[in-house]
Amino acid sequence: MLASRRALTPADGHQTKTTGLAPYTIAGSLAKMDERRSQNQSVLYWDADCAFCRRWVERWQAASGEAVIYRTLQSAPPDVMAAAGGEPFQRIVMSCPDGSLITGAHAALAALAADQPGSSLLLRAYRTLPLFRQIAEAAYHWVARHRSWCANMTNLLWGRGTLVTRYRISGYFFPRLIGLIYVFAFLSLWSQIDGLAGSRGILPVEDHLTAVKESFTAADHPWSAWWAVPSLLWFGSSDLMLHVWLAAGTAASVALVLGLLPAVSAFTAWICYLSFASGVPLFLNFQWDALLLEAGLLVVFYVPWSLRAPCGASAPPRAARLLVWWLLFRLMFESGLVKLYGFDATGRNTWLEGTALDYHYFTQPIPVWTSWWFAQCPDWFHVLSLSVVFAIELLGPFFMIGPRRLRMAAFWAFSLLMALIMASGHYGFFNLLTLALCVSLVDDACWPSWLQRCFAGSVVATAAWPARLRGKLLPWFAMLIVVLTTLQLLLVLRFVRPPAVAPALGVFAPLRSTNSYGLFSVMTTERPEITIEGSVDGHTWQPYRFRYQMAADKNNLPFLLPHMPRLDWQMWFAALEYRSSGQPPGWIMPLLGRLQEQSGPVLDLLDPDGNPDLSPSFFRLRLDLLTFAPREMRAATGRVWQASPLPGYTIEGNLQR
Repeated sequence: MLASRRALTPADGHQTKTTGLAPYTIAGSLAKMDERRSQNQSVLYWDADCAFCRRWVERWQAASGEAVIYRTLQSAPPDVMAAAGGEPFQRIVMSCPDGSLITGAHAALAALAADQPGSSLLLRAYRTLPLFRQIAEAAYHWVARHRSWCANMTNLLWGRGTLVTRYRISGYFFPRLIGLIYVFAFLSLWSQIDGLAGSRGILPVEDHLTAVKESFTAADHPWSAWWAVPSLLWFGSSDLMLHVWLAAGTAASVALVLGLLPAVSAFTAWICYLSFASGVPLFLNFQWDALLLEAGLLVVFYVPWSLRAPCGASAPPRAARLLVWWLLFRLMFESGLVKLYGFDATGRNTWLEGTALDYHYFTQPIPVWTSWWFAQCPDWFHVLSLSVVFAIELLGPFFMIGPRRLRMAAFWAFSLLMALIMASGHYGFFNLLTLALCVSLVDDACWPSWLQRCFAGSVVATAAWPARLRGKLLPWFAMLIVVLTTLQLLLVLRFVRPPAVAPALGVFAPLRSTNSYGLFSVMTTERPEITIEGSVDGHTWQPYRFRYQMAADKNNLPFLLPHMPRLDWQMWFAALEYRSSGQPPGWIMPLLGRLQEQSGPVLDLLDPDGNPDLSPSFFRLRLDLLTFAPREMRAATGRVWQASPLPGYTIEGNLQR
């Protein structure tokens, strides 16, 4: 129990003390006590000489509110002192309104349940389940016998304060950070959408929707297409309408950042992003897209359902905050789990071997200029880094549910990991999105004092019917999310088989908002790269250069944060598929067709310098293996890469108009 800054003397039953909440009277006048007791309040007596009790009483008082009066055993009536076990006191005592006395774990649970519905379940379990009652009393007596040790552990794990944590500050910033990431995502996609899915793009979205509709119509379920591909693009997918929907999503994201109609803005941004993830699945099927959709849907219930989201109304509902924590838990924990199962076709697991980082920096989809330098670190550094990664991803998530200092340790560990990943490679807004999720872990007491003062005088908005509606819907929404995502986690743990959970997960799969996570479960140990070359006559070949695709002569590796070049990412996956199967993926042919007709939107996705100005009749696909140039070679030539061709993977063909 947390309480006073100094112990009260047994003789001074009327002394006033100051706490972290506000000054309050531990033992007022007897007349005042009688007046309050007349209101059917219980009185909890605690030992003022117990350092552990002093640390926790303030938290208990904040939790139980006006339902319980807190007084010291040193000023208690004789019958209460006798029930406490005499001096030194062995247990706390609660005097109930009917005059009865309860002690120990029973008294503690009754005090906590006085104004907390969740704790009332524990009290009911104590009163109805003999085994639970025995366990609770045994735990209480153990703490009573080790008070000094428990007080020291409280200091270690909670720090100076053990008050009930509040999340107004993180509740204010977290949804705005999600809104900002939505802005990045929409603007990045907006700059590429014509080339990816426009009428002259690689895979026009109108063709995709038409094919989906025809497929379901043929199966006599035409309206099922709307659920299979939940998208606003059904109402318009022309080039103009693609820009309209992206503009709507961007505007909603900006409104979310500004706190204007936060719930409506969050839902609008989510449905707009879902529309493109469903309508352009090849280029928006990355894990960061799934993570943004899942986090964005949670924000709808995280923010207040009001016209504005002022500071005073920024504390999220507990269930909504825990759903965000549950998402962060699964993201980190599953990322560690998949590495344990990451065996390739030959039975090799480089994560468990300790060699994964020997390959990671040059095989990742888009290295940045620091990647080469990270790759030069000694082997012991790579092995140590892997150990740290496993500790953060497999142990760190469980710190989230611990006391403040453990939770903050998880926050800093996750943040450090994300910072190192951003410093050594490019993953668009993925790491920024994870950092935004981490912000939700920080309670008000952990923010700078000047920021705490800004929120200290906030006035909470009064409840209205939208808030009441959210309160009624949130438990059902939380239950659905927890069930679906727990099934996903069980799949990653391999406790269940996919056919057993497919019916439940399949129903909600089109919403793309309950997912499993884990990048690079199997670490690639080589880097193949596709080179596309065009020719008019079939003899003279000219290569097409992509903006961010790696090449043997590419020595400039810039940071791209937070832009996501989606075609360049898919070229990395295409090379891996080509290397493993001997055939490039099917979407390469539409890309070649657009290059032949010199589609402006597609050419805009490529490097503007050095691409051939021709309409080729012949194309050639060449596959090369790239590795980082060794230190000596880079010092002599300035080159970052060295390449070795794979002649068996070269394909030439005449693309008929």
